[in-house]
Amino acid sequence: LWAKQLAGPCVRLSRGPRAVFSRVLLLFSLTDTMDEEEMAAGGQNQLFTILLVNSGRLAFPEYTVQRVAKVFRDREDLIRYEASMRALLEVTTEMQGGRWEVALELYTAAKHAWCDHQEELPVFLRSFTAGWAYTRIFSRGVEILQRLRRYEEAVEELRSLLKQRVYCPDSRGRWWDRLALNLHQHLKEPQQAICAIRDGLSDPLVRTGHKLSLHQRALRMKEAAGCRKYRLQLRDLPTVQVQDVRHVTIRGQLFPHEGGTGKSRFLLPATKEGEEDARATVICSVEELCLAHYRKQGFDQGIHGEGSTFSTLFALLTWDVIFMCGIPDVFRNPYQTCPLDLHTDCFYENRKDAFASRVQTLREASAETLRGMLGDAWSSQEGRACSLVSWERFSSVQQAQSLVGCLGGAFLGGIVERMAKDYRHCRGGLPDLVVWNTSDNSYKLVEVKGPNDRLSHKQQIWLDELQKLGADVEVCHVTATGARGDRLE
Repeated sequence: LWAKQLAGPCVRLSRGPRAVFSRVLLLFSLTDTMDEEEMAAGGQNQLFTILLVNSGRLAFPEYTVQRVAKVFRDREDLIRYEASMRALLEVTTEMQGGRWEVALELYTAAKHAWCDHQEELPVFLRSFTAGWAYTRIFSRGVEILQRLRRYEEAVEELRSLLKQRVYCPDSRGRWWDRLALNLHQHLKEPQQAICAIRDGLSDPLVRTGHKLSLHQRALRMKEAAGCRKYRLQLRDLPTVQVQDVRHVTIRGQLFPHEGGTGKSRFLLPATKEGEEDARATVICSVEELCLAHYRKQGFDQGIHGEGSTFSTLFALLTWDVIFMCGIPDVFRNPYQTCPLDLHTDCFYENRKDAFASRVQTLREASAETLRGMLGDAWSSQEGRACSLVSWERFSSVQQAQSLVGCLGGAFLGGIVERMAKDYRHCRGGLPDLVVWNTSDNSYKLVEVKGPNDRLSHKQQIWLDELQKLGADVEVCHVTATGARGDRLE
C-alpha cells in the first residue's frame, strides 16, 4: 500500500496491444536483445536511441540500408522467434541463479519445440530465427546436464549439436572440446575421445584457441599412463604448432585486502613531476604496475586496452571498407554499430577485394602516410557509435597517430588481414599492454600475468602470431612481495 501511494497513479497496459508494439520494435531493430522488453521496458531502449539521434546527441556510422532477404516467412514465424528468445532468456536467468533443476525443465520443454532449419538465409541472418535461439538453448542444456553430472546425456546433446552446421557455427570448437573432455574424463572412453579430437581438429569451423585446446588435450592423453595403447592413434592426429615468446618477471608489493579474493592490487610509489616521492604510494592494478615498469625502461607512452586497442586501429584504418555499400542485408536499419556479418566468415568474403587492396596499401605505407590515414578517419568519424571503436582508448588522435607510426605498415597490414578474415575468433586474446618510445619509435606488446595467472589458449595463439608479424612481444609475470608474497611466489 505504501509503495502504491508513493508511486501515485499508475497505468497497466493491455498485454495484447503491448505485444503488437513490442513485435513492431523487434522487427525494426533485430540487432537489439530482448532484455529491455523482458524487464517491462516495452521497447524503451530502441525508442530512446531514436530520441538521442533525433536530438543530435548520438550519431551512427553512415551506410546504406539494403534489405533483400525475408527473415520471417509469415506472422507465425515471427511469433515463434519471439517465443524462442523468451525461452532462451528464461533458461539463462535460471542458470545464472544456480537453479539447475528448473533450468533442466525449461531446457527439456524447449527440446519439444524444435523447428525446421532455414538454410536459405545467409548465416548472419540465421541468428534472428527460432532455430538459432533453440540451438543456443540446447548448448546451454549441455552445461545444465554437466552441472547435474548427467554426462551421457550431455554427450548425446553435443553429438546432436555437431551433426548440424546450420546454426551457431562459431560454437563448434567449444562443442568438440567439451565432447572430448566428457568422453575422456567423465565417461572413461579414450577411444571415442580420440575420435572427437580428430574430428574437431579436422573441422574447418574450429578456430584459434579451441583448436589449440584440442591439440593440447591430445598431448596430455599421450603422456597419460592409461592411454599408452592409444599412442599410435594420438601420434597421427593433426598438430598445432605455437612458438613461445620471451618471458620476464618483475616484483611488486602486494596490497593486503580483506578476504584475499578478487584481482590482486599492488602498491606503487607515487611520482611527482617525474620524480619518485618515497613518502607517498598509490594502489594500482597489476597492469598499471607493469606500465610503470616499462616507463622506467624508456617507453614514455603506454596503453592498457587489450583487444580494444587493436580493434580501434583496425576499424579506423578500414572504416570505409567495413561500412561499404552494395552488400545486401548487412545493414537493415539506420541504428547499427556494425554490419550484421561482422562475426561470420561472410564479413571478409563480402569485402575480399577491398580488404586485400587496403592490406597492400598499409604494408607499403610510410609512417607519415599511416598517421594521415588514421587522422583522416578520426576527424571524419569521431564520436560515432561503432562497436569496434573505443574512442576513449587513446588520449588524443595524436597519441593514436604516434602509435601507428611506431607499429609500421607491415605489422598493421598483418593485423588488419587477420582480424578481417576471422574477427569473431580474433577479437579476444590480444596482449594487455602496448608500450612505445616516441623518440626512437620502438615498441613492445606485453601480456601481463599476475600471481597464479596463466596464458589462455587464445593468448598463446595471438602471441605467436604477433611474433611472426615481427612485433617485439613478451609476457610480463608479476610476483608479489609483502603481505601474501611468500606464498604467492
